[in-house]
Amino acid sequence: MAEPPAAGLAGHLDPAPEHLHALSVACGLELSSFRAPHVARTVDRAVARLGAAGPAGLAAAIATDPGLRARFRRAVAVSTTGMFRDPAQFDLLDRLMREGDRRGRPLRVWSIGASDGSELCSVALLLAGQDGLQGATLLGSDLLPENVELARQRSRDRLHPEALSTVRFEQRDVARTAPAGPWDVVLCRNVLIHLAPAAKQAMLDHAAGALSAGGLLVLGRSERLPRDDRRGLDDAGANAYRRPA
Repeated sequence: MAEPPAAGLAGHLDPAPEHLHALSVACGLELSSFRAPHVARTVDRAVARLGAAGPAGLAAAIATDPGLRARFRRAVAVSTTGMFRDPAQFDLLDRLMREGDRRGRPLRVWSIGASDGSELCSVALLLAGQDGLQGATLLGSDLLPENVELARQRSRDRLHPEALSTVRFEQRDVARTAPAGPWDVVLCRNVLIHLAPAAKQAMLDHAAGALSAGGLLVLGRSERLPRDDRRGLDDAGANAYRRPA
């Protein structure tokens, strides 16, 4: 289904660059990296909720209210997650990780858009069920430092000490940089759908480029690599791709 046009959003959003720039400065996120309709809807809802005087009024409010700024940032970054979210994908991931030939190496997993850490904690529990935690490296990256802190706190509540010792979280804009690889599994689920084309392509470049030989890239249920641009990856299942060994 096509996105509704930004111009129809209750008349609040002025697409003038100076307003989006002011909002970017106020919230600490580069809004041009996100899809324009998504930003428009987020701004429109925030303006309506606050009764602000359009985007300029919203920018002023965000700049002076830390709680409002945090709420707006999480809405833009769509920090929605949950343990074992999309169970069918975790069933597939469980099978693919068991089938992978790591030649005795501990598994390295990178979760992009880690949010509160639920995805990475779910992977840790999967590996515990496979007796695959020893020596494993599980990294969660998120654009928002407040999400990173939340993920660190919640992982302590969710994981036993052995699993917790394998998990770490960092703040990172993956459209700009990637952590040192290679990675056996890269999870980039429900992130790309919210990004502007240039940021999306940059993130895919980093995600696919970080894979080890035989490594897996797992996207969200509504995200797919185009057949004419698989970045050297083969189909490995629904929304999953593998770099040839």
